[in-house]
Amino acid sequence: MAKQIKKQPPKTFLLLFILIGLYFCIVGSFPVKIEIKKLQSVTEAQIHRKSMIPPFKNIDLIIPNLKQAVITSSRSSKGQASYRVELEGYNGYLYPVTTYYSSGYNSKLSLQTQINNAIKNGTDFNHTICQTFFLFFGALFVTIPLLMLFVVAKANRVKNNIQETKTTQQIRQSMQYQQTQTISDSENKKYEDINDSIIK
Repeated sequence: MAKQIKKQPPKTFLLLFILIGLYFCIVGSFPVKIEIKKLQSVTEAQIHRKSMIPPFKNIDLIIPNLKQAVITSSRSSKGQASYRVELEGYNGYLYPVTTYYSSGYNSKLSLQTQINNAIKNGTDFNHTICQTFFLFFGALFVTIPLLMLFVVAKANRVKNNIQETKTTQQIRQSMQYQQTQTISDSENKKYEDINDSIIK
């Protein structure tokens, strides 16, 4: 007979999802900071953020001669647009404030306007961005496997209860059968004794 292969629950994949989720949560906990300062005839900008690769070293981008802030966009295969703010220097290079594109055009427009007003008016500007994009995916990757584990554990508990109920019923039926068989054997013995006494 061929041996039945028992399917093991995909614990490795669930653990992998949880680890990925924790990674995103860690990355999302690091804010991005923007500093803009007026230095004599030029405006200097600095972007402070953490590396996405452990041990998450500090990354400091310096734009010595800031020209303006612009909004760039990216479109998915379904045509959905996402945006991010980038700082443009007079050297022609663009320095992205965040490493990712996300929805919410109005919030990007607001940040762009504040930065450009600071450049125009020659005032200092400081801003901190919370990376909710990574936090959202981190929470998603952690929550789904935990829910799956909970559902599987609940289903196994119900299955075990049903199996225990069936086993209990089988034991009771077996005991009732044995009792009935014992009574039947006892009655047959009595009848045999009576018949023997009559024959004698």
